[in-house]
Amino acid sequence: MINLTEKLPRSIKIGGAEYPVNTDFRIMTEFETKICSVDISDKNAFAKIIAETISKLFIKIPKADIEEIIKGLLNYYRCGKKPKTGGFFPQKRCYDYKEDANYIYAAFAQQYGDDLVNSKMHWWEFRAKFLGLTDATEFVKIMQYRCTDISKIKNKDERARLKKLQEYFSLGSQNTHKFANVKEREQAMKMRLQKRFKEVKEQASKK
Repeated sequence: MINLTEKLPRSIKIGGAEYPVNTDFRIMTEFETKICSVDISDKNAFAKIIAETISKLFIKIPKADIEEIIKGLLNYYRCGKKPKTGGFFPQKRCYDYKEDANYIYAAFAQQYGDDLVNSKMHWWEFRAKFLGLTDATEFVKIMQYRCTDISKIKNKDERARLKKLQEYFSLGSQNTHKFANVKEREQAMKMRLQKRFKEVKEQASKK
């Protein structure tokens, strides 16, 4: 969560030590996109995404327990906010950073004058601006189309119109993705993550 009296974080505290991170927003948008498209039963794929994100995010991989590193990563991804009860990631997705790249780029340019292609905006700043986008932008209108519960629309013509819009702007990726409790998921993946994390560290040391 952005604190107006403090600078945006450029490190993550793990085990009492601060570890510098690459704050470029693209790392976290890629992380979310991959996590929300992977089959939740494929724990190896899930672990691989976590490991790859850790290697991209941290300037130097922390010398700490993998669970502590994951907690630091997820806290940074959340921008310091606690996850909502029932799951860590959105239950229903109204957007996809990859599929909606053109709309998101246009929305930021229109509302803020930002050029995301040439920007290395801090993830927390990007997320705050993303959540602050208004329906003056085409992107927000599209999200509203996708997330509207048409079963609650009484007017037949309006319901038919929204249905067509939902079909036209539907996401190719999986829209609904349920995740287990964060603590339970981390425990279940611990062994796989430790193995993958070790492999990433070995690869990094050879570069």
